[in-house]
Amino acid sequence: MQKKNAPPVAAEPEGKREFLDALANGLQLMEAFNEEMRSVTIQSAAELLGVTRPASRRILLTLVELGYMQQNDRQFSLAPRCIELGYRYFRSLGLAGAVRPHLRRLSRELGVGAALGILSDADVLFVERVEADRPIKLDLRAGDRLPAYAHSLGRVLLAQLPPDQLAAHLPQGTMHQLAQRTVTERQELGQELERIRERGWSFVNSELVNGLFGVAIALPGSGGQSTIGLNVTSIGEPWSVREIEERIVPALQECAQAMRPITDSLA
Repeated sequence: MQKKNAPPVAAEPEGKREFLDALANGLQLMEAFNEEMRSVTIQSAAELLGVTRPASRRILLTLVELGYMQQNDRQFSLAPRCIELGYRYFRSLGLAGAVRPHLRRLSRELGVGAALGILSDADVLFVERVEADRPIKLDLRAGDRLPAYAHSLGRVLLAQLPPDQLAAHLPQGTMHQLAQRTVTERQELGQELERIRERGWSFVNSELVNGLFGVAIALPGSGGQSTIGLNVTSIGEPWSVREIEERIVPALQECAQAMRPITDSLA
């Protein structure tokens, strides 16, 4: 009961009542990461946000539990899942749909499926994908995921990563034998990634599914590191290296250049 002569309690503004400090602090922390600040401790996060250590710990562990941050001993850093938030925004604006005509043109030119994708944890996530007009079709579409280590699109993006980030995009345990030629040894995969970096494209044949082959390139990123890949896939007799170099890769590069005004906003 309010005391007789006590001043009335001021009503809390509507906006303030709806404001969640913990959510705001979590978002502020995620936005603070950049090339100079790649990880935080509980203490440094507390100082950054102006909160107590227990509050900082709860925020960090919640983000880890949700998959948006990862913990290595006392250090906390952004997890690959953060990338998906940005791409969901771009898809909501229809930017993924804006690349569809370019992918269709590429698909018709080569007679194969074409896709744009990113890395998400140990998978390649298709941002957009179109299938060729042919009797045998692959049941893959935007939003689908495949193991990055066994797919041309995933592998070309793995090749762009610095060594300290590669492990976050590979299976924690065994790289399983998915098809006839799947590379399952990490050393062998590392050697293949080095070859991809040198020649600028990846070719994967019968590593994900027997008879499935594909070629991929990484699209230049505004910050220097490529985070988006473009690929074409088909089933049957694979292309020769000569055909890949003389016909397939140039077609991919031409498509990438045509999409540059769109994909620059995604990178």
